[in-house]
Amino acid sequence: MFNLNRRQFLLRSTLAIAATVTYDQVQAQKPASPGALPKGLPRRKVLIIGAGISGLVAAYELTAVGHDVTILEARKRVGGRVLTLRGAFQGGDLVELGAARIPPNHHLTLSYIKHFGLRLSQFAPTSGKYLTMKDGKRILVTAKELFQNQPQIRPQEIQKLTDGFDLLPQAFAQALTDKIKLDDPVARIVQTSNGVEVSCLSGQQYLGDFVLCTVPLTVLNQITFSPDLSPAKKQAAAGGYNYRAATRCFVKFPNRFWEKDNLNGWGFFEDEELWHTTWDKPEKTGILHAYLKGKKALDIDAFEGKAQQTKLLQHWEKILPGVTNYSVRSHFYSWTKDIWSKGGWAYPTEEQEKKLFSELGKSEGKIYFAGDHTSKTRGWVQGALESGLNAAKEIHFAGSTVPLMK
Repeated sequence: MFNLNRRQFLLRSTLAIAATVTYDQVQAQKPASPGALPKGLPRRKVLIIGAGISGLVAAYELTAVGHDVTILEARKRVGGRVLTLRGAFQGGDLVELGAARIPPNHHLTLSYIKHFGLRLSQFAPTSGKYLTMKDGKRILVTAKELFQNQPQIRPQEIQKLTDGFDLLPQAFAQALTDKIKLDDPVARIVQTSNGVEVSCLSGQQYLGDFVLCTVPLTVLNQITFSPDLSPAKKQAAAGGYNYRAATRCFVKFPNRFWEKDNLNGWGFFEDEELWHTTWDKPEKTGILHAYLKGKKALDIDAFEGKAQQTKLLQHWEKILPGVTNYSVRSHFYSWTKDIWSKGGWAYPTEEQEKKLFSELGKSEGKIYFAGDHTSKTRGWVQGALESGLNAAKEIHFAGSTVPLMK
C-alpha cells in the first residue's frame, strides 16, 4: 500500500465521510447549481446508462428536482474518461489518465468546480522554453512565441484541478451514492407502452419511465435496443463515426535534466504534446508526459511493458537528446484499448458530421441520449456537461405543457 501524506489522508477521509451524507444535506451546504432545473413538474423514474460526466450531471440535476434516478455503470468506478491515478510511482505522485485541463472559456465546467468547492491551479508554466519542431528540427520558443498565432490561448489562464480531476465526478457521485450501480453493464433496453425495461448482464432488471443513454458510440452496439435505434445511430455505432485514438504515457526521471537547457519540459507537435506534470512541485524528480493522438497513439499501443517504454524514450531522443540514458519508471494508458471507451473522443470526418451529428442527440421514444459525441465541444468535460444537461432538461419537461427552458 502506498503511503499517504497528510493532505491525501484528509482528502480521502473527507470523501469517505461525504459518501454517507444524504443528497439534501449536501445540497444545503452549496450555492445554487449552474445547471439547476425548475421545480414543480411531475416526478419520473429515470434510468441513466453510464456514470461518466454526462450521466452524473444529468442525475445530479434531475435528483435535485425530485426525480427518482438510478445510474447503471459498466465500470467499477464513476467518471468515464475522467481518471486520476494516485501513487503511480509511489508517494504523492498524481497523474491524469483522462481529462486534465480547463480552458478559460469553459464556463460551465468552471462553474461546477466552484459549486463543489474544488481547488484550481495553473496548468502550465509561462517561464522557460517550450519545444516544437520545424522541418524536422528541434526549436526552442517562449510561450508568447508558441501561441502568437493563437492569442485566445494563454498558458497562465488554462487551469487544472489541484487535487485531481477525479474529484469532479466524485463530487457528483457523493450526492448520488445509493443511486449508482457499479460493475453492471447494460445488455438490453426495451421500450413498452408502460415505460422502459433495462436488463443487465448480471441478470438484474430495472423499470423506468425514461432512459438516458450516455455510452460512447464505440460501445453502443453492445446494447440491444427494442425497437431498433434509428438508422443514423446504428450507422454511427457500427463504425460510421470516427473516434480519435488517444494514449497517455508518463515517465518519472530521477532529476529534471531538461532544465539545464532552460527547457520547462513542455512541447507541442503534430498529434503529440509533451507535458512536465510536476513543474509546480518542489521535488528534484520530474514526470514527463507524452499525450499521443491518432497514429502516434496507435503506434505506441502496439508495444507493451518494457518495450513500450523503450519505444517512447527512443522517440523522445529527437527532442530531448540523452533521454535514453536515464533509469526511469513509466505508466501507459490507452483509451483505444479501454473496453468501455474504445477511443478518446468522437472525431468525425466532415462528411460524417454533416450526415450524422444532428441525429446523435435526438431522443427515440422514451430513450434520450447524451455524451460528448452529441456536443460540438467534443473531447472536453465541457461537452459532456453540456450534453448531460440538455438531456436532463428534455427529460424534465417531457410530457409537460411548460416550455422547455433554454
